Amino acid sequence: MHDVFICHASEDKDEVARPLAERLKAAGQDVWYDEFSLKLGDSLLGSIQKGLANSKYGVVILSPQFFTKKWALDELSGLHAKEIVGNKTILPIWHNITHSEIAAHAPILADRVAVPTSQGLDIVLEEILNAIQPGWTHKANKEHTLAVNPTSIRLYSGKFLDNIKTHITVVNRSDDPIYAVTLKILIHGDGVNANSLELNGDPQIPSIEEVVGGSIVSFDRLRQNCSNNENEQFAFFSFHTILPHGTRVLSVKGITPIDSTAEITIANFSDTPQELFFKNGNQIGTKITASENYKIHSIGIVQRWIPEKEGE
Repeated sequence: MHDVFICHASEDKDEVARPLAERLKAAGQDVWYDEFSLKLGDSLLGSIQKGLANSKYGVVILSPQFFTKKWALDELSGLHAKEIVGNKTILPIWHNITHSEIAAHAPILADRVAVPTSQGLDIVLEEILNAIQPGWTHKANKEHTLAVNPTSIRLYSGKFLDNIKTHITVVNRSDDPIYAVTLKILIHGDGVNANSLELNGDPQIPSIEEVVGGSIVSFDRLRQNCSNNENEQFAFFSFHTILPHGTRVLSVKGITPIDSTAEITIANFSDTPQELFFKNGNQIGTKITASENYKIHSIGIVQRWIPEKEGE
């Protein structure tokens, strides 16, 4: 069973269909796409019908060219028929087309939530993955994709929940390592500061450690307690590396006895190696910044003291 069937006009292949299919495949999805799925000698009609029947979702790239193609319209009709009986879900993508044009050609799709390619293929990919993998939120950069779950958590809600830790899972859905993966934990609750959160990330294996002064510092995890001009409180938590198809886990616990929640998003990541810290003698500083204006109040690191040798 394929995850996704891509329905498109041939004129939209180079700009949208092919790169989208490649990115979906790189994110671990089983994609029925003619260039991936048709072999020499295959029956075009038979292969399309088989792809339609054996795909969970149908991504339809709606464009002015699409509505001039009989094959594309036949594929759309097949997808819609299967959606009616509950066997499939249509995920419409708008490409160089307006709502009024959609309404004129396909009224059944005019009021459907869609994503336009004008937002960029990364956003299109994220929205498709969010739809076909409920509960996960994705962030994409070309062939690299991360997923996080859950994205909304309760920090504190009275004495029965004040000792609950929530485990946030971050998954690299790519074939390459991803670096400097930074989560943003945005607090919703007046009077709850970022530095009051208990945040613990799982250690990287092998570990990245350096001696700084009289302690051994882990250079694979970094915490920053921050606020912005709107006086929102949030923390950034960064993992140095997530291996291909690997997973990292961050546990979050609220300790301020105020009813509060937090929103979890992926703030940033890099496809090239990037250090979280710089070292200057017995001092260290952070090298990680996010794409927004904020003030850092404090940072958190993982360290352990070097035991003194006997007799010293």
